[in-house]
Amino acid sequence: MNKFAKLSGAAIVASCGALALAPMAAADTTLVLFEHDTVQHMADLGAPGPGPGDQFIFAGDLFDRPGGMFLGTTGGSCTTLSGNETAGKQACNGTFNLAGGQIVVQGVADTAGLFGSGGTSPVSIVGGTGIYQNAHGTGTIQIPPDVPNQADANFVLNLTG
Repeated sequence: MNKFAKLSGAAIVASCGALALAPMAAADTTLVLFEHDTVQHMADLGAPGPGPGDQFIFAGDLFDRPGGMFLGTTGGSCTTLSGNETAGKQACNGTFNLAGGQIVVQGVADTAGLFGSGGTSPVSIVGGTGIYQNAHGTGTIQIPPDVPNQADANFVLNLTG
């Protein structure tokens, strides 16, 4: 269940951290971010037990790398579309709060690939505020499989404009 929240938080953190590193929202910028959840909550909103409708809510801190410079905060949620905590699909959204504004990301991920094998999943940069008001592009999220509760995530955001 923490796996769902982690995906959403990681996507949001990566987007925000990447933008925070750039003094201005320049076109064709790649941001590499590290996110660590400080809050995770699973809401069993569908049928009892893990399954469609459940939500994972998360919030955390953004850094330029593990143990690196603090860039901002993030928060978001993931909703189970199909399957359970080990297989199926998750729809996630997140917001990265960085110096100068916010970046918003969203995506649908394969639960097993993202939370089981440590593979990468695509995310879309769908907007922003402040200096990121025209933010758009694509990116990836990767959650290391050996981190307890999937509380860490790596983001690569490719901002275009």
